[in-house]
Amino acid sequence: MQNCYNCLKVKTLKNKDIILRNFSVSDSTGLFNLIDKNRDYLEKWLPWLHSVKEAEDSEKKIKEWAKKQKKGEGVNLGIWYKGQLAGVVSFNFINKENKKAEIGYWLDKNHQGKGIVTKSCELLIDYGFNELNLHRVEISCAQGNNKSCAIAERLGFAKEGCFRQSGFLNGKFVDMNWYGLLKSDWKK
Repeated sequence: MQNCYNCLKVKTLKNKDIILRNFSVSDSTGLFNLIDKNRDYLEKWLPWLHSVKEAEDSEKKIKEWAKKQKKGEGVNLGIWYKGQLAGVVSFNFINKENKKAEIGYWLDKNHQGKGIVTKSCELLIDYGFNELNLHRVEISCAQGNNKSCAIAERLGFAKEGCFRQSGFLNGKFVDMNWYGLLKSDWKK
């Protein structure tokens, strides 16, 4: 299988109820509204949220994600659940040399508990292993972010350790749990 890092033209990924697709500039208001609606609970875990204060900031973020994808350094996809924007799933970082990526995700509070993030991650992980020929996918989440850690475990990631004070959230260093999944261990 060919490495496709520098041609990250992600096709739409989907299953029965979920569509993952690249954002377009026309999605900036919807993305901002979703972020703003969930700001209080997301800010605790997502340090970049402070930079998105209005719809124009969401447009900048979408353009930043597109540049990153064009360089083959990451992929940020909107999660549309039954036609409604519900969150984001991404390969935040792609390490081409070591054939690995770090996956991240967040979801609208009202959409939680339906398996949406788990199913979205499955779609993106399949893409990573089958289209990008990744060898490994990683998840890091702050200790205390129990929902995020549970998703990693539900997906079959192995907890590989805790890195002491390796994340900086809300003005303080926090311990980060690190999870890994090898292509050979993937269930699909």
